[in-house]
Amino acid sequence: MSIESPKILVPVGFSEQSILALGQAIIFAKAMKASITLLTVMEGNGFLKKLFNTDKSGEDLKPLVKAKLKELAEKHGTGTGLDFQVMVSQGLVYEEVARVSEIIDADLVIMGTNGKPQNLRKRFIGSNAYRVATLVQPPVITVKGIRNIEGIKTIIFPLVLDRRSKEKVGPALHYARLFGADIKVVSVQESEEKVPVLKAHMKQVSKFINDHGINCTAELVKPEEKSGVVRNMLEYAYEHKGDLMIITEEAGERDLSDYILGNDVQAMVYHSEIPVMCITPSKVKWEAMWESF
Repeated sequence: MSIESPKILVPVGFSEQSILALGQAIIFAKAMKASITLLTVMEGNGFLKKLFNTDKSGEDLKPLVKAKLKELAEKHGTGTGLDFQVMVSQGLVYEEVARVSEIIDADLVIMGTNGKPQNLRKRFIGSNAYRVATLVQPPVITVKGIRNIEGIKTIIFPLVLDRRSKEKVGPALHYARLFGADIKVVSVQESEEKVPVLKAHMKQVSKFINDHGINCTAELVKPEEKSGVVRNMLEYAYEHKGDLMIITEEAGERDLSDYILGNDVQAMVYHSEIPVMCITPSKVKWEAMWESF
């Protein structure tokens, strides 16, 4: 019986960021021996009509979009030996990406992001990349396209005092093995009273990773000034030449206050210059690993 190869879903809106995300997806696909599905969601026809210089819309526009996707797949896929598929759908981007990822049983979603939405309405709704991260079950990698990778040598593993933070150990081990990468566990000290517990968690996680054959170090960052956890995490990642940041995200729609006030996951997705992998904890897939925790 043949084992089906992994699948990577790449939403393509023909923006610079989505094309850069495709380039990064090819790197992961080679390591994973995965196929790539390019998906364009026709949420609004304005941009696409301008892109194709046409008055066509809806179903009449789909063949043009599909042909463009095939052209993109051929341009970027030539010589890679990877299998490419293309799909076009209509609806809300984040809902369609979630729906298609389930249909094709995607193992990974990789998409570009423009960063934090400037428009108040968009800020309230949240970026498509962030909404996808909260809706889909497989890991989602967001790519801003500032520090593009050619491989994964160093994975940054932010650790906070939350059990969910440990639930990305399994995926971190998986991708570290695929790329032969090291893992750097990092925590930011927010108060003196939390230091003993943080150090205990860091020691526990780093030992677990090292015991499973991956080189892992752990460091507690003490900021000189209160500049926020996310900023300190990102500064650490850049200083230590991180190629991938792995964070944990809860599944499902966010609370209203998250869209108005923001949260650390949003901030990481919006501001990170390196790719960010958002993991939705899966009790079934990884629960055996947490027994020792």
